[in-house]
Amino acid sequence: MKISKLLLIVFIVFLGLGTLSACSQQKKTGQKEKVTMTKEEKKELRKEEEKIALYLVNHYEDVKKIKFDKLHRGGFGIADSISVIVNDDSYIKPIIFNDDSERYSVDYDPSDFHLIKKKNSTELTSLDGIEVIYYEEK
Repeated sequence: MKISKLLLIVFIVFLGLGTLSACSQQKKTGQKEKVTMTKEEKKELRKEEEKIALYLVNHYEDVKKIKFDKLHRGGFGIADSISVIVNDDSYIKPIIFNDDSERYSVDYDPSDFHLIKKKNSTELTSLDGIEVIYYEEK
């Protein structure tokens, strides 16, 4: 009887330590926000950011400032994405990129998004007059 109680206590302690360790590791992973990239990856990211910025300028009215906020690296079978803040008050949930299309899905919470979609999209090719804060420049 004593051995079974001792084994039960050891098992519970082991389980508790495992749970604490897992929670601690998850917190550390969540805190790691800055993504390290090679020069080539930085160039690719900048090109994607410019495409996204042009898309937003061409499809939404009164875009004055675009800030690329958080980069979310995809894993196996998952594309990379980036969060965007437009005009300091419109938050766009992560936009998926790294595919060949130049169309983007702009998902947002209506309470955090104040842009108006253009009735007829434009085809501007320059970001002149738009303040753009790229991810690597923050």
